[in-house]
Amino acid sequence: MPVLEFRPQDTLFFRDGRPFNQGENPFAPSMFPPSPRTMVGAARAAWARGEGWCGFGKWEDKLRNDLGGDGDQLERYSFKGPLLWRCEERLFPVPALLMGKEGESELEAPSRLMRLRPSNAAFHCDMGEAVSFPVPETRDSVEGRKAIEGWWLTRRGFASLLAGGLPEEGDLVAEGSLWREEPRVGNSIDPDTGTTREAALYATRHIRLQDGVRLVMEVNRVPAKRDLEVCVSLGGEGRFAWMKMLEDEGLDIPSAPKLRADNGKIRYAVFVLTPLNAAAPPCAGKPFAALPGRVISACMPRVQRWGGWDGIEWKPRPMRPALAPGTVLFMEAEESERSAIGKVHDTTIGDQSSWGFGLVAVGSWN
Repeated sequence: MPVLEFRPQDTLFFRDGRPFNQGENPFAPSMFPPSPRTMVGAARAAWARGEGWCGFGKWEDKLRNDLGGDGDQLERYSFKGPLLWRCEERLFPVPALLMGKEGESELEAPSRLMRLRPSNAAFHCDMGEAVSFPVPETRDSVEGRKAIEGWWLTRRGFASLLAGGLPEEGDLVAEGSLWREEPRVGNSIDPDTGTTREAALYATRHIRLQDGVRLVMEVNRVPAKRDLEVCVSLGGEGRFAWMKMLEDEGLDIPSAPKLRADNGKIRYAVFVLTPLNAAAPPCAGKPFAALPGRVISACMPRVQRWGGWDGIEWKPRPMRPALAPGTVLFMEAEESERSAIGKVHDTTIGDQSSWGFGLVAVGSWN
């Protein structure tokens, strides 16, 4: 599949969902990686401009036919991502089932790694009548260990996790070696007095990618008329990035392991790689997002909230909650559903899946 590569010309700004209005909240951090909708919107807008679109308003019929509709419509096109590549190295969010002891610095990788799995015992709580909570796979104590945050996995390390193992030394990559935050402070000047306006101070946090790091998305098709490399407007404040088409690359997600059956049941783990939109959160003992089988348990980072900008109506989009990248769903299905489980790997699930939301990989759990 073709891959779209995004290399920023400067810093990037992807604001979170908190209010950022004058006189209310003057601070606006960035969420990174950005929403799939932001990335897809930048790509499609660049393609539309290449065919004569002025940058405002609805597309003409021919343009809608060429690019699969406009606004919320996305016909015939589907995307996966975004993920990060550093030079030729593929990187993946660290799954929340991984725990370790923090290093002494932000660039020192966690040690004493361990995996979590659903408990054999089921408990009655406000989440249900028979809920299994994540517990260590081994008898090692969790003392001194915590969920790993602020790190990414190499392809080799992610493949080890999918197979039920642990990443090796060097498979964890610190966010600080991939990007850094840059604070920006601004104010507004009153032209009549030449002094600053009251309640006009604001502060934003931009993202600057390190050398060799870029955002990538897989797309199932590309327009017939397009340049191999174009400059696109990406994220807030109209920051610029170079978008390049890489033919027949693919995201190179590791293959799913062979899953074993036990007493007619197959246990498998679903690793979430991009924000996953769903009508309802996962619930123990029930199906979720058309995945085969039922949910046994889950390891979940804090839920994200994504909105965006509606370029047709020229207004903000409503905020929606999404399962964060790094979420792991522990599932149990019938052995007869083995082929259906295999089809889940390296696909997108949930709402707005064609935009790149809900990219998942299938692995095993013991």
